[in-house]
Amino acid sequence: MAAFIAWVLVLAIAAYACAGGTDYGAGFWDLLAGGAERGRRPRWLIDHAMAPVWEANNVWLIFVLVIMWTGFPTMFQAVFSAMWLPLALAAVGLVLRGAGFALRKPTRRLAQRRIYGAVFAISSLLTPFFLGTVLGGIAAGRVKVGTTASADAWANGTSVLVGRTAIAIVLVGPVLVLLYRLATMGELEELTDADTRAAGAPGDDL
Repeated sequence: MAAFIAWVLVLAIAAYACAGGTDYGAGFWDLLAGGAERGRRPRWLIDHAMAPVWEANNVWLIFVLVIMWTGFPTMFQAVFSAMWLPLALAAVGLVLRGAGFALRKPTRRLAQRRIYGAVFAISSLLTPFFLGTVLGGIAAGRVKVGTTASADAWANGTSVLVGRTAIAIVLVGPVLVLLYRLATMGELEELTDADTRAAGAPGDDL
């Protein structure tokens, strides 16, 4: 039974990594979309592409926590005792990115919209990084029953590597989802043609 619960936990983590990772990466690409006018269209496309997974992402995270808590309570206690700091920082990042995304839309002033957008983007990268450091610490065997909270548990080389890998993964996911959504919306070919015309404009003048 324990093996079955472990596989359910692994599948739930994978589902959250795919859906939630796509969501996190959208914040970074939103930041690089451009200024108020130039970035308006890309930001609308990003919001539209992320809409199907935006609300459901945190459900996977809650499911992971519940399965871990009920199926492996000893491990749950050990992980949260030894790595409460990165988990707390990840939780703060979740709150900040949700607040930044929600408050940016109704805000009229450009300066405030930029602040909320920056909060949304930065927290979208910090959250998967800290979650990755926790996963890396567990994979490296730094968490055992009775392990006290320390930076060595989550700031070691393996944890930092997994955290950086998590950021790389979340940056790739939104690109694939956005391309798929653009293709299904029939706008990918239009954007490609527009870029081709823009690139060929100087040559036409010659």
